[in-house]
Amino acid sequence: MERRLAAVLISDVVGYTKRMEEDTEGTVAAWSEARDSIISPSINSRDGRIVKYTGDGFLAEFNTVQTALECGIELQNKLSENSLEFRIAINLGDIIDDGVDIHGEGVNIAARLEEIAEPGGIVISGDVYNQVKNRIDAEYKDLGPQEVKNVAEPVQAFSLKFENLSPKSDKVSAQAEQVQASIAVLPFDNMSGDSEQEYFCDGITEDLITSLSTFKFLKVIARNSTFQYKGESPDVRDVAKEMGVRYVLEGSVRKSGDRVRINAQLLDGESGAHIWAQKYDRGLEDIFAVQDEIVNTVTAEMSPALRAFEQKRSLKLSPEQLSAWELGHRAFWHFFKYTISDLEETVRLAEMGLERDPDLSVLWAIKGAANSLKNVMEIKQTNPEDLENIKHAAKLDPADPMTQSLLGSTYMQFGQTDLAIKALETALKFNPNLHHALMSLGWLLVWLDEYERARKTLTDSLAVSPADPLNGRKYVGIALSYLGEENYDEAINWIDQSMSLSVFWPAKLFQISIYFYSGK
Repeated sequence: MERRLAAVLISDVVGYTKRMEEDTEGTVAAWSEARDSIISPSINSRDGRIVKYTGDGFLAEFNTVQTALECGIELQNKLSENSLEFRIAINLGDIIDDGVDIHGEGVNIAARLEEIAEPGGIVISGDVYNQVKNRIDAEYKDLGPQEVKNVAEPVQAFSLKFENLSPKSDKVSAQAEQVQASIAVLPFDNMSGDSEQEYFCDGITEDLITSLSTFKFLKVIARNSTFQYKGESPDVRDVAKEMGVRYVLEGSVRKSGDRVRINAQLLDGESGAHIWAQKYDRGLEDIFAVQDEIVNTVTAEMSPALRAFEQKRSLKLSPEQLSAWELGHRAFWHFFKYTISDLEETVRLAEMGLERDPDLSVLWAIKGAANSLKNVMEIKQTNPEDLENIKHAAKLDPADPMTQSLLGSTYMQFGQTDLAIKALETALKFNPNLHHALMSLGWLLVWLDEYERARKTLTDSLAVSPADPLNGRKYVGIALSYLGEENYDEAINWIDQSMSLSVFWPAKLFQISIYFYSGK
């Protein structure tokens, strides 16, 4: 067992029991959507740890109270779109980690504070307040001392008012008014105290600018503009206003002996909140190879977080307010819900976008893919026009990985496996971490009886997107690969795990088949 100081975040759903009595299926669906699409990704993106989910809530821990509170604010902002209301409390205190769960006074205090939080609100302890009051821009209200069972002294509590950190529906900011997503990459800070490392820091910054410029949906500010901030520590909100961008990427490099640590973080230019952050430790045997590898890794890992944030942002505006690019982001959000109604909405949004920009390739791609998938789900004849729409998208932008991935998955639906493999492998050539392409290729390989390669591809997809709502379907594919090899124990293990995740109804039939063939 380990005893340590930790920032603890605890949350539950307001009135969960009553909601379950009134609408069991709707409540479970809303909770699952919040957990899979918002809670898990937000906590994981900030290097937090989800200790456990309860029937109507969750417990998480973070390395710092600032990160915990930033995550709490982000969660409440995003969960405001959900039909459920959540309370959140954050405390800094001693915990005991038994390897599975955490215990102790730090957790008990957080649980007590959560009880007094307003629906949609956050309460923090006095210890948390002392560390964040000058760091996080919010209004703090003193709730006075609170009695906590088995704690000798009352605990000071504060509630937060953080509407000023939320997007406003009636007042769109300068960043929000940008038609296309835009980013400024600030010069990475040299934390080594060695002036000879400046070229390495500048090289990473310049290569990131070049790499991010390959994304068609993203406008990247040129080097000459952003390098004016070199050697400074500007407020990213000021940078965003001055550069006219929505996002800011910043980072640092620290060299120690023959090792180097690179930190990178993506920030919302309007609020300054963290969207994504990661650190990388590497050896320096070949410094230029390290530079290339870091740039490729940061680009691949940051891109999904940026796309997801753009999708969430588009949901806060009415379709009439959205540009063609933003309608595309919103269409993709609906597409990945994989329901008939969401696919219909995908097509509607794509067609709205095409009226504004008929040459935007991703809109042709998502329109064709959504229509084709809808026909498959409704067990209808596939329509060649849908495939032609995606081919048209690929002609408009042959280097877009998502367009190639959608083309490949649609070729699968038309039974054209060779062309499907070619398109999916092309998508992965442009973006090796594109989980949609990995999942589609993995499933195709299962049907082609290439079981070992299928498992590796689906496992890679799980590693790239560990909180993906589609992961249950990847588990099913892995289970079927083991079934094909007559490894029934592993097949049962994977198919049983899939049942606790979001899967389509055929998964239950696959489970029955696996148990039948295993003789159980």
